[in-house]
Amino acid sequence: MDESDTIGAVGPDDPLRPFVDAEREFIELQAAGDHDSAVRTVETVLRAEQATVQQMQDTVLSTLFERLAVGYNTLGMKSLKEGNVQESCRFFEKAEALTDPANLHMNAESRLVLRAVTYNNMGCFYKSMSKLHTALQYLRKAQKIEERSRGKCQNPAGTHLNLCALLSQMGKHHEALQHAQLALKTLEASPPNPEPDMEGAPVGSNSESLICVAYFNMGAEYEHLKRPDEARLAYQRAHQNCVAELGNTHPLSQQIQNCLAELKARTKRAGR
Repeated sequence: MDESDTIGAVGPDDPLRPFVDAEREFIELQAAGDHDSAVRTVETVLRAEQATVQQMQDTVLSTLFERLAVGYNTLGMKSLKEGNVQESCRFFEKAEALTDPANLHMNAESRLVLRAVTYNNMGCFYKSMSKLHTALQYLRKAQKIEERSRGKCQNPAGTHLNLCALLSQMGKHHEALQHAQLALKTLEASPPNPEPDMEGAPVGSNSESLICVAYFNMGAEYEHLKRPDEARLAYQRAHQNCVAELGNTHPLSQQIQNCLAELKARTKRAGR
């Protein structure tokens, strides 16, 4: 979300003044990395001005609600990485509730974009809890929203990569491969928007890194499917992209190089 997208300028006696001040403070706190305080600032003003909010029938406060949804997702992922599972789940549930269609205060397009982000992150959450079928349900929900949005969503390729990793873990390698291929096709057609708080893929949010991950995942799935020649080609493309983007000494470049070496050794032993 662009920082210039805010509620707008208001006078000192305008009923929107508390919301404008809270949004400005949110931006400053988030920029400083204090996501907890940023979220509390918005929650506090919405609670204190609840009567005013209820009287509003349009989307004047959309950017404020959007920032809160982003904040909940940021804190959800932060808590998950820190191992605080209950706290992480609580933030994602808040983000899900905030992006519900019943919230008419949020611009419909923005709400859908953030709902897809939330579902994607919830998929990652449940995958980390080894609740794979629940994770799959949430990632499928994210995918459906992204397909309907016609390119408006942040990172559909990231969703495909998350689905690929999850389906591979579930042993569904044909379907996993299809999602890796769809991710690559999506990235080549349209690079992702550089938005924050997206758990779309293992490496960054730029298209080159995601292309590297897509090729790498394709190589792994080809290996699972006993198609070593296609696996080798995919790993080689992954390595080329990774070295060009991240350098030869990056851990992912090294990992792909090791996969290539191991694949070569296995095919040699098999007499190929």
